[in-house]
Amino acid sequence: MSVPQPRTPDAPRTTPDGERRRVAALLRADRRARLAARDIAMGLKPDMGADGPAARARSVETTRMELAPRTRPQAVRLTRDTCMLDRLFYRANAALTADQHAAGLRFRAIWRRATRGGRLVQRYTPHTGAGGGGTMEDTEASVHARRAMDRALSLLTPARARVVCDVCGMDEAPGTRIRTLHMALDILHERW
Repeated sequence: MSVPQPRTPDAPRTTPDGERRRVAALLRADRRARLAARDIAMGLKPDMGADGPAARARSVETTRMELAPRTRPQAVRLTRDTCMLDRLFYRANAALTADQHAAGLRFRAIWRRATRGGRLVQRYTPHTGAGGGGTMEDTEASVHARRAMDRALSLLTPARARVVCDVCGMDEAPGTRIRTLHMALDILHERW
C-alpha cells in the first residue's frame, strides 16, 4: 500500500515517472558501489577509506601481546602517533622536522610531568636520604619540571609560547599557527 504524499504548495507532486527515476538512480548508485568494492577487493583500485593512502602513511608497528591473562599472544597493530606532534611528523607531507619533533616531545614530557597531580602518601617512619637509590617524590619532580618549563617559555614570545603549550602540551591542532609553531620549536631546539 502506498503512502499518500502531502499536498502542500511548497512540495512538488510525486509522479509515477519521477518515482521510477529516483529508484533507478538509487539502483545505479548501489551497483557502482558494489563494483567499486569488488575492484578494491581485487586490488584494481586503491582504497581511499580506512586502509587508504592516509592510513598507510601512519607509522604502524605490529607486535604480539597477550590480550587476556594466560592466553596465546596474538598479533596486534599499534599506531605510534599518540599526540598531535606525532600526527604532524608522521603524515605524508611532514609538517615538522626531526629536530622540531624532538624539541616538541621534550616539552610535552616536561608539560605532563609539571601538570601531573601528586599522590598523597603517609609514612609512619621518618624519610631519610640514607636509602641512596630512592626516587624523587612526585611533587619534587613536578617542581623541577615547572622550572624547566618556565625556562623554555621564557625563550619564546607570548604567541609562540601559547602555540607550543596548545599543540605540545594540550594536544590541540595548530590550525593556521603552524609557522609560529615551527619558529617556536626551532628556538627550543637551538637554545633549550
